[in-house]
Amino acid sequence: MVQISSFYMLYNTSKRAVLRSDKLSLWLQRHEIFSTLIGLMLLSVSFILFIVDLGFAAGLFAGFLSLMITASLTVVMAPLYLKKIK
Repeated sequence: MVQISSFYMLYNTSKRAVLRSDKLSLWLQRHEIFSTLIGLMLLSVSFILFIVDLGFAAGLFAGFLSLMITASLTVVMAPLYLKKIK
């Protein structure tokens, strides 16, 4: 959950992505520096938790694997929420 939250914060500070316009996303887009700092801190915390739980090498590997999965799902799924279901 920590990694998903952190990547979503960092994703909402992107200039090239087509972003949503709900309350949370708009707030994250308006407070770009704060969102970036908190997103990076949460991402660091998630990697630290992986390393503490699994050890250094396995923790880094699991952290990067989890980050790749989170990033790909966020990039694929976020634009689908822009379409309104009638």
